[in-house]
Amino acid sequence: MRKIRLIQFAFALLFISTSAIAQPGSKQEINIKSARFAAPLVEKWADEYEKINPGINISVSTQSTDEGADLQFVGSENNADTKQTGQAVTYTGRYALLPIANVSNPLLSELSKKRLNSKRLQDFFFLEEQIDGTTDSSEDHEVTIYSGNNADSFAGLFASHFGYSPADIKGRKISGDDIFLINAVQKDQTSAAFNSLNYIFDLETRKLKSDVALLPLDIKRGQHEVLQEADADKTIELLENESIPLIPVEHIGFVNQNENAAAKEFLHWVLSEGQKFNHAFGFLQTEAEILSAQLKEISEPHYTEKF
Repeated sequence: MRKIRLIQFAFALLFISTSAIAQPGSKQEINIKSARFAAPLVEKWADEYEKINPGINISVSTQSTDEGADLQFVGSENNADTKQTGQAVTYTGRYALLPIANVSNPLLSELSKKRLNSKRLQDFFFLEEQIDGTTDSSEDHEVTIYSGNNADSFAGLFASHFGYSPADIKGRKISGDDIFLINAVQKDQTSAAFNSLNYIFDLETRKLKSDVALLPLDIKRGQHEVLQEADADKTIELLENESIPLIPVEHIGFVNQNENAAAKEFLHWVLSEGQKFNHAFGFLQTEAEILSAQLKEISEPHYTEKF
């Protein structure tokens, strides 16, 4: 009898010890380093994943000094470097850039008569000459171009898309996140810039932010009519279904730097379930064929970047 009690006592101690180990502090950790503009979407993915996986804790940071993240954000500025090192990239969405101006900019009425084609757009943003030839009796208009100048700025993608470097963009450079370009455009009636859909549109109303207008592009009639509606969801649907050379579109994704198994499962969920949150945050979903290929590839022990 005494032996039985001792055994029961030992099992009780073991149960208590096991319970103590299984406290919240023992959750599996996933550390994600994100670009600031994508952080709201990444945080949404993390929150939704934690709801169905209570044993996982996901930390999202936008600090450039953070080291040792399990998942490193990949955007247009570091895609090339990532490919050169052979690191595996999982693409989880896309963002698009549109040219904008202050809604009271006098140039808008002139451009509505003769919209920006590739040459006029390049002259407008990258060359020193004022835009001309927009109407038979065009007048010169004072235009102030605003662009970002930090490492995560959209200036790199916008410039490279048209065959330039960020240094070739004329006008004023704004430090910090590209959200500040919206503030500059809203305050300056002579302003023009370019920015991502998630910054251009109010994500609650799904309409353009106050005092912001889209610069008219010389594109197909149906495409132009969709952009004229200035509706976030219709714009996203258009860009997911049609490739428009005047509108840069780029992937976002992550590198699993530490081969963290929990991070790999999280990426699998983002590809299979998390895509449904992209639109609400102003992002396009990853193309169906890439999603399918990645879901298959990420299941392999050592998946590599093939996309």
